[in-house]
Amino acid sequence: MSDTPGAGAVLDDRPELRDATEAVLAVDDERDGWTFDDIPLDSGQFGELVSAGIVEKDGDEYRIADPDAVRAALNGESAVGSDSGHGLALGDALRVNLDVRATGLLVAALAVVFVARTYVIGSIYRGGDIVLSSNDPYYYRYHVEQVAANAGSAADFGALSVLPQALTKGEPLTIATLWWVSSLFGGGKTVIGHVLAWYPVVSALVTSALLYLLAVRVSSDRRVGLASVLFLAFIPGHAFRTSLGFADHHAFDYPWLGLTALALVVALTTATNRTSLRRPQPWIAAVGIGVGTAGQVLAWEAGPLLVLPVSLVVLGQTLLDVSNDRSALVRNAPVLAGVSLGAILAGSVHTITGWQTALVAGAPALLTLGTVVVIATAEVAKRVGGTAKQLAVVNTGLGVVGLLLFRFGFTEQWGTFNRRLDLLFRSDGIAETYGLFSADAFGFLFLLGLTLFLALPAMAWGVDLARSDRSGWLAASSYAWVLFVLAVIQVRFVGELAPFLALFAGLAFVWVASWVDLARPVLTTGDRDLRDVLVPDTRAVASLFVLFLLFGALGMVQVPVKTSQVLVEDGTYDAATAIEADAAERGLEYPESYVLSRWGQNRVYNYFVSGESQSYGYARQTYGPFVGATDPNAAYNRISNRAGYVVTTETDIEEPTTMYARLHQHFGSRNGDVDGLAHYRPLFTSDDGSHKAFAVVPGGTIQGTAAPNSTVSVVTTVGVSDREIDYERQTTANRNGKFTVTVANPGTYTVTTDNGSETTVEVTEQMVYRGGNVTVG
Repeated sequence: MSDTPGAGAVLDDRPELRDATEAVLAVDDERDGWTFDDIPLDSGQFGELVSAGIVEKDGDEYRIADPDAVRAALNGESAVGSDSGHGLALGDALRVNLDVRATGLLVAALAVVFVARTYVIGSIYRGGDIVLSSNDPYYYRYHVEQVAANAGSAADFGALSVLPQALTKGEPLTIATLWWVSSLFGGGKTVIGHVLAWYPVVSALVTSALLYLLAVRVSSDRRVGLASVLFLAFIPGHAFRTSLGFADHHAFDYPWLGLTALALVVALTTATNRTSLRRPQPWIAAVGIGVGTAGQVLAWEAGPLLVLPVSLVVLGQTLLDVSNDRSALVRNAPVLAGVSLGAILAGSVHTITGWQTALVAGAPALLTLGTVVVIATAEVAKRVGGTAKQLAVVNTGLGVVGLLLFRFGFTEQWGTFNRRLDLLFRSDGIAETYGLFSADAFGFLFLLGLTLFLALPAMAWGVDLARSDRSGWLAASSYAWVLFVLAVIQVRFVGELAPFLALFAGLAFVWVASWVDLARPVLTTGDRDLRDVLVPDTRAVASLFVLFLLFGALGMVQVPVKTSQVLVEDGTYDAATAIEADAAERGLEYPESYVLSRWGQNRVYNYFVSGESQSYGYARQTYGPFVGATDPNAAYNRISNRAGYVVTTETDIEEPTTMYARLHQHFGSRNGDVDGLAHYRPLFTSDDGSHKAFAVVPGGTIQGTAAPNSTVSVVTTVGVSDREIDYERQTTANRNGKFTVTVANPGTYTVTTDNGSETTVEVTEQMVYRGGNVTVG
């Protein structure tokens, strides 16, 4: 092959060949091999291009020897590679041409993301404790600690065998990675706490960097990349899920998604003909596709939904290839290699470790099979002269046949698939299962701000750009629309949607800025010539800032609002530490120290008290009926052998005879005609009274004699969190004058009867905690 990087020197010496070279390059981009009759040149010009090494013969056809080098020469750039494949292959593939100004601005944009995710550090690091946000992160914290307790080192992957089946079929790669990273730093509980607290922030930064590369790759405009990162910084639905301390599994999913999308774009835009397949860039991208798809399905059982856009991209690309009379196999070969690698990786890990169900782990294999069928169909259509519309009809038919084959040929797998589908469309009171536009959800404005309104027109524009044979926009649009549909079904997918929404918001922002003469026109070509970032004057900077505020201000306001909603409240943390201190003093261990509370904070309490935060199932089933019960004996019998503590929080129950009213409003003391409670010693109350904690105790019994059938009252003063409250219980002596009454608090009790007699008696902590009794003299 000729040394085509010398094309720059040839064109410099003979500028009259530039037009001829551009004409041939245009034909070469459209066809995978062509003849002299296909180009608008005379034989003299064509011969000069061949002799210069710009064009080479391949069998009976011709082609540009190195299209990228020739394109670079036409654009006045230095070539980045040669036929030998040397040069900055990875950097060229990702389009990371070093620009000091753009790099500095990117670092500044990433700093904005960092600050928007970490400003809550004071709420995460409290009193020597690492207080993760929300409830579910304590599930992952528990399992990472369990693995670490059984592991000898970071290489001891056998320790992962302690993971329960629910986790190995749920988020095994998430837990394994968090444990492994923690092990590299020592693996203790404190280290694990730090790793879980900071990993969402790292995810946000990695996702932002991938978003920048993706946006620049598809738009050829660094300004779009920078704007995209800034919009992502202030999308509330992404910000709180990647905030410091919110160690849920979602943050782990985002980098895999970004990696797959970026690799897909690079693969499609670098594999333009057979010559390009001899260079490393498409195959580097194929590795990215394989690692990304395998990572997604192993990280989360719903990961197959996140690889759906890949299948849509392959379908769209083959239609474009047939429409433009190109070989679909050449253009999609790296993609096919990538999804095949993903299938091998996911299948191998599933076989060796048992991670994920066969259906989930087999999703990349199904994707590979579908890719093979779609490419083969496109190749046949090209050879027989079929049109893109005809190919679309054939693909639809094959899809229906494949679905029927799955339905009736693999009934067990179909049943599993159906159950998964039901989970996608469920709505069971958990906020994340509501739809994006549901009246019961948080509200799409609160999750996405005005970014959605800015991005939607650009997403429609992206579809039009994709139809113009721009593979980068095909991939970006496919991801944006598929994830938008998933978010409409369940808001849990808002975080996955956010980077792609930010990309199109960034595109629209730059377009609007150019429309009002604040910036140069936006590029959408995907050409190798990048639109650089110029430093505007002070007035333009101020105008751009105001314009950004117009679309981003609501998000800026909602980011701290949404993030604050997932932080552990002071009352919750203080109640947990008060219970922890009491359990330690009494020497209680799990399950005697189990804390019954609302399920939405149950893991927080139990983690700090005993470290056992695996499940909130019992709390979810029991707490509501318990606080709503009106029979104190039945309520106590229900939990006495299961719960050591109860935490109550404000609710809308108004009935005064309920356990909620007796505990939360009156600390278990008698109130009017409603009797007091015998088995709940108050330990803590928050300053605002929103959180109260009680130890579940047998109680100490006061017994004695009084006038037959007389009313006997016992009263003491109890100190609760620097407050003093009166605790009263009342009973009636029997016909023989005997009475007994059980009390939940130690202290000196004044015992009075309705005939005016009064005495005192001392009830000790030992009596309360062990069920002792004392007799009134």
